[in-house]
Amino acid sequence: MKKRLKMFAVLAMLLSLLGACSSDAKTEAEAEPVVETYHVTFDMNGGELISGELEQDIEAGGSAIAPEISNGMMELSWDKDFSDVTEDITVTAQWEKVEMSSVDLASYVQERTVTVNVKTITGGTSIGSGFFIDDQGTIVTNYHVIDMGNEMTVEVSDGGTYDVETVVNFDHVYDLAILKINLSGNSYLDFSDEEVKTGEQVYAVGSALGSLTGTFTSGTVSSTSRTYGLVECIQMDASISNGNSGGPLVNSYGEVVGINTYSYSDGDNLNLAIKPSMLDELGAEENYSVNDFTEWYYKESSRSFSPYNSNTGYFYYSLINTYQEVTGRSCSKSYDVDWNELDSYVDCCVMYLYRYNSSEFDTYTEYLKSVGFVFNESSTSDLGTAYYYWSEKDSVMVDLVVSLDNEDLYIFVVCS
Repeated sequence: MKKRLKMFAVLAMLLSLLGACSSDAKTEAEAEPVVETYHVTFDMNGGELISGELEQDIEAGGSAIAPEISNGMMELSWDKDFSDVTEDITVTAQWEKVEMSSVDLASYVQERTVTVNVKTITGGTSIGSGFFIDDQGTIVTNYHVIDMGNEMTVEVSDGGTYDVETVVNFDHVYDLAILKINLSGNSYLDFSDEEVKTGEQVYAVGSALGSLTGTFTSGTVSSTSRTYGLVECIQMDASISNGNSGGPLVNSYGEVVGINTYSYSDGDNLNLAIKPSMLDELGAEENYSVNDFTEWYYKESSRSFSPYNSNTGYFYYSLINTYQEVTGRSCSKSYDVDWNELDSYVDCCVMYLYRYNSSEFDTYTEYLKSVGFVFNESSTSDLGTAYYYWSEKDSVMVDLVVSLDNEDLYIFVVCS
């Protein structure tokens, strides 16, 4: 009997061991295999995210899903394959410029071009163009569009109108201004990284005649080496007119290659656009309110000559500093339109008399050159030897006459 019980005990132990082995085998069979995952990072490389994820964890052998991104009108490709992921990778966007059809180009640039409306201190109005250079409402235009302005508004492509909040920077010598309105998320234009070439096709957009907003014209670059005062310009035959000033000149990729500024009235389609590199000539940001800008103008014009136009009989504001402002030499006499002699300096006169000093004279002529005047010619009369300095940009002539005895200096400042 004891032997039988001992046998049963052994059998029970064996059965228990067999059950345990079976349970362990079942546990191992039911355990899931470990799956490796890898990290995929999408680098937009200057693009903008529209939808999707830039950081993704992908199972080994799986495929990442490319996010939807854009970068203006450029065409997108990726530098790595991400359809069979077997390691951590960074996939970088590759952007390629794509030439646009003229129809697509017109729509693209018009959306990013604005009309600038200005009321001036004289009670007049000025209408020009401009274009966005970032997505925070920053606009480039010509200085002469905002010249003498005391109220400024900007009309965007969808018809919305915004007050100019800040005159960020400006320079009347280089005829450039940067404005800011309270707008964000707006579409904007990029500047070309490459210099435009003679013979290249270009396109101008702006508010022709001040009322024909979004006017789109095309033409060819005639020269890349024209100057307008001290301003380096591009000459082209893309049609522009009053109101186009400050608008963009773009290439076939929709990149800005110039800022439309000037037309020669005595020629056919002889037009100029300022090279974008001239923006580098602007000094530190002013960040003036419109009121600050108006006060600045009053201050500057108060120490400047008022040129006389004999055809209209009017005197005009200018930023051409007087002889006494530049040299410190006091004005002896002023002569009004009726040639009445007035003591010292009186604004809005046709001629001014100073004592001549050669060093001061040289200082003033250097000043004139620094603000865009060019020596035109000289001539001699009974009054003395006249030296003519002409500003094409401002249409102003400064006539400096040194008396024959080198004692006196007569100054005439006229405009046309």
